Amino acid sequence: MEHIHILTDAAPVPHGAYDQAIRIGNMVITSSYMGLHPSHAGIISGGFEVECRQAIHNIMEVLAAAGCTLRDVVRVNVALTDIQNYTEMDRIYREYFHPPYPTRRTIGVKELIGGAQVEIDVWAIVRDQANGK
Repeated sequence: MEHIHILTDAAPVPHGAYDQAIRIGNMVITSSYMGLHPSHAGIISGGFEVECRQAIHNIMEVLAAAGCTLRDVVRVNVALTDIQNYTEMDRIYREYFHPPYPTRRTIGVKELIGGAQVEIDVWAIVRDQANGK
């Protein structure tokens, strides 16, 4: 099955050996995103909430480039450097994701690149536009 590499300037462009996302059939798997500004100016300032929202925004842009939205997400993986931020992350998450919620894994980690506090990646299904499946 062909791998389609997803790339958009609306989200941080990788400088390492990875793609923003890959589409295989109707499945889209994104790389992990932090609260990094697309211009690579570093982690956006303003604290945890701002970082979390920017990470989700970056994912939204990559999903759009792949032909889907957050409504098409079936799996979310979240890494937090401070697990005490779980409740705040969940509050923000509920503004973007709605029932039926995707499956989710949330873990606490020692540190993230660039001093980020949160990192998120998703798996999504590109739906057949003709019948919504």
